[in-house]
Amino acid sequence: MIIKDILIGLAIGDAFGAGVEFQDRNWIRKNVDFTTFVNVRNQIVVAKDKKEIFTKNYTPWDYTDDTEMTIGVLKALMSKDTFTEELLIKKWKEEYEKGIREKGFGRNGHGSMSWYYSGDKTIEEVRDFQRTRSNPGNAPAMRSLPLGLITENKINEYAAINANATHPNINAVISSQCIARATEFICIKKEDPKKVIKYCIDTIPLNKEYKTYLKDIDHLGKYEDFTDKDFVRLCGSQPIEKPYFLSGIYGMPSDSKYTAGCVLYILKESINAIDALQKSVYLGGDVDSVASITTGIMSGKTGLLSIPEFMIESVEGIEYVTEIAKDFNTYLNQIGIKTDQKTLI
Repeated sequence: MIIKDILIGLAIGDAFGAGVEFQDRNWIRKNVDFTTFVNVRNQIVVAKDKKEIFTKNYTPWDYTDDTEMTIGVLKALMSKDTFTEELLIKKWKEEYEKGIREKGFGRNGHGSMSWYYSGDKTIEEVRDFQRTRSNPGNAPAMRSLPLGLITENKINEYAAINANATHPNINAVISSQCIARATEFICIKKEDPKKVIKYCIDTIPLNKEYKTYLKDIDHLGKYEDFTDKDFVRLCGSQPIEKPYFLSGIYGMPSDSKYTAGCVLYILKESINAIDALQKSVYLGGDVDSVASITTGIMSGKTGLLSIPEFMIESVEGIEYVTEIAKDFNTYLNQIGIKTDQKTLI
């Protein structure tokens, strides 16, 4: 496992996925072949007054809130402060403001956290919004990858703290724990990804809804043989129905449970990082979060050799994430987690 590979893979999955997120699965499969970057954010089917959210200040190959908030988690772990919800909020806000200082504006994404950053709502109001939703947002899952790299007995606890910082919702908590445990299983324990869903079932206190869902998708067949019914089992109603976003398209909705489930299934089916990226994007819908997690984890398992050079050369922040990787590598060694430092020198 090489931390630098994980973070670069994560940023690439996030940035490439951002160009085609919220597009219909069938359109993506006809128009995206991964030989070049595809930017169709201006074609996202939302009201005209909402479209600016997805297009304003967007530049192809910029990473989004997925990578930004993951970096915030890394910095919270490396700080000498107790790992709490308040510490995470502080680090996420610092990272967001760093982007504004450097770019002149905030990054795309952020969902309900944008209310907090803009001052429209307090963090407690954001938490109250997510607390009882049947479809909590997927932010806790998208930023929890680093929590699978820490001491094993802290993974579930820290993943819950990560979720409760913004989404104190049981499905959001479980989703955060699923991604963290998947990272541990594949990158630390170096186990067979085909057993990753069972590992999550065995190590996470699941509710009935989540356990039923994970057991169901663990029995899905090969990805390339998927039927319409298989996509429903994995992603929920197809096309997506309100209140799930983006309604009316075929793909994965912005939902914590379905994000985690899609990640776990894609990890089972992938052979390397580019395979994970392709399978994630071909889901359609909210693909950047799934792609960032799966590409990051598979980059930790198999390295970046499968990733086209143009992606590595183009993605934003290579020097920045490389520096963070060095620092986090030092932190992991201090807490007794061994990593491969060869590409960190």
